[in-house]
Amino acid sequence: MAIPIPSRRSGYRLGDANAPVMVEVFFDLECPFSKKGWETVMKVKAAYSLEQIYWAFQPMTLGNHRQSWDATKAAIAVANLDTHNSDPQKFIEFVSYLFSKQADFANEAWKDKTQTEFHTFLSECAAAATNHKDKAQFLNLLNSEETYAKARIPARFATVRGVWSTPTFFINGAEATTLSSGSSVQDWQSVIDDLL
Repeated sequence: MAIPIPSRRSGYRLGDANAPVMVEVFFDLECPFSKKGWETVMKVKAAYSLEQIYWAFQPMTLGNHRQSWDATKAAIAVANLDTHNSDPQKFIEFVSYLFSKQADFANEAWKDKTQTEFHTFLSECAAAATNHKDKAQFLNLLNSEETYAKARIPARFATVRGVWSTPTFFINGAEATTLSSGSSVQDWQSVIDDLL
């Protein structure tokens, strides 16, 4: 069965769509390899202008990461707190914040807690990471059909693209098999600089 045509392109996009390089980052918020790769990707993002690289951040949930689905929905909710249009910068900043808290919600840390407790934790993270302190509004967004639908799009897109582990990177539409969570900024630059 084909995925339905979404109302917007998959992922959270930042930069000039006409940039010579497009980087897609597929990640799972509970994956320790995604966390390590994210830290490097943020350094790479800072090293280039948004006219040079067009970024697409694609959250997905691996089956063995129980909290990742709700964490993904939380990042989507934060991106939509103050606007009806998703703010990719808010999404990226909150993903960075959640990765810094990953040890607090990874499988072992949360094995005896409930989903309701996790939602409360996520609302506290949202309040701490943003200037938005209305936890009730955040929880309503977290549990809304709109957020659920937005979270499904990149998850399905990952399946169509053949992504089965995280992080996975694509550059200009091709899987960047030489880049992984262990790659350095210099490794990234050796691939990107030749394309600029």
